[in-house]
Amino acid sequence: MQIQNPILPGFNPDPSIVRVEDTYYIASSTFEWFPGVRIHASKDLVYWNLIKNVLDTTTLLDMKGNPSSGGGDLGT
Repeated sequence: MQIQNPILPGFNPDPSIVRVEDTYYIASSTFEWFPGVRIHASKDLVYWNLIKNVLDTTTLLDMKGNPSSGGGDLGT
């Protein structure tokens, strides 16, 4: 098996990975308030599927009256 970088398409900074049984999960920030963090899953570390956005509806994070995230999901 040969793995090439980047393993996820696009901009996926600050990745964290964990294995649960036979599946690997990787979380990466979006650098925006919404969706904040994306979760991908893989059985082989080569092919990844987006399984969830941590924030899947804007009602989970009420940012009315706040400026844009300025490039970071922590509002830096």
